[in-house]
Amino acid sequence: MPEVREKLLVIDDDVGIAALIHTLGEQAGYDVDVIADSSQVQDPARVVGADVIVLDLQMPGLDGVQVLRVLAERKIRAGIVIVSGTDQRTRSGAELYGRQLGLKMLAAVAKPFEPEELVETLRSARAAVAPLTKQDLEKAIDNDELLLVYQPTVRRREGQTWQPDTVEALVRWDHPERGVLGPEHFLAMGEASGLIRSITDYVIQRGLEQLKAWHSSRPELGLRLNLSATLLTDIGFPDRLARLIEELEIDPRRVTLEIAETAMLDRDPVTFDILTRIRLKNVNLAIDDFGIGYSSLTQLFRMPFSEMKIDRSLLADLPASSEATIMVKALVNLAHDLGLSVCAEGVESEDVLKLLAGFGCDSAQGYFISHPIRSREVLEKLKGLEGQIQSGNAMTGSGRLRDPGTAVRDRTR
Repeated sequence: MPEVREKLLVIDDDVGIAALIHTLGEQAGYDVDVIADSSQVQDPARVVGADVIVLDLQMPGLDGVQVLRVLAERKIRAGIVIVSGTDQRTRSGAELYGRQLGLKMLAAVAKPFEPEELVETLRSARAAVAPLTKQDLEKAIDNDELLLVYQPTVRRREGQTWQPDTVEALVRWDHPERGVLGPEHFLAMGEASGLIRSITDYVIQRGLEQLKAWHSSRPELGLRLNLSATLLTDIGFPDRLARLIEELEIDPRRVTLEIAETAMLDRDPVTFDILTRIRLKNVNLAIDDFGIGYSSLTQLFRMPFSEMKIDRSLLADLPASSEATIMVKALVNLAHDLGLSVCAEGVESEDVLKLLAGFGCDSAQGYFISHPIRSREVLEKLKGLEGQIQSGNAMTGSGRLRDPGTAVRDRTR
């Protein structure tokens, strides 16, 4: 079967430069096409199907900025590399403009360029747009390219006073060429390929080891871990988890496993076996993303959960929507009537946090409190959170809790 090669489209009116980039593109592993007349980008047939586009900025007819506008209008998803003789500020401005249009801007290279450097840039661009494969993910696991970031959760103490209580471990892929990837790029592939069990094992092992390290400074800190639905058929999982917790000398009551509501759709007796034995080992169980699935409430609350985690989508319209307010308040009351604690995720404003406190919500998580952050930043962040939220206000005076260090700024889990 012939190798499928990515397609490189070169848009440059300089015939000599275009020919050179054509040759370098082939060296980088592409099939290459050239457009010398930039107005041809208005013909969808010329641009659709390109994986990477090399674009000059200074051209007669349509200049490079106008070309970016056309590509955005046509919703072109190719990665774009600017190669231009303009000054650095102009190249950076065009790159920023492309991002604002929603285009995938990969790099900006100055003319004249060193051929070897452009080949390397094109190879990196090819890696950035090539589909990730099961083999890539296997390699990532073997090469320790996965990493964990942590998002703090605060618990309501008295009235509207909140204090840090737990951190949720969230997996990322630190790809050597594409940078840090969120789970939307690889978890579905992990589920389909059977690698999700290895990923989950990594998250649990590393997360618990990190919790143990933090306990010398914050012995009261808890850890939240997302449990893949695949492990709900692994009857040996509760015992393996208990052994690891015991080996690390962690109080199991400091550990919460979060399981998506949708994972409960295909439950069988083995699922009840596993969840019940996890609770018997004093590990907490939270039903995650509650409110977006279709599980029967009657059956759902026969399962041994200790917490309901309300999905962020239900908080999106608070406090403006009376319907959303009624629903969230009702879920908090329902959970409490059933003996469950409640955590609301997706808290992004002071008003929402105040409203949740008024409902009697037990815990909260979201960007108003903290973005996901690296492990080295967690202790400083928790120290900063101590006593900062009074009646929903950040005591730094900014209306938002300060976020020390460099956070991983994405909304994915």
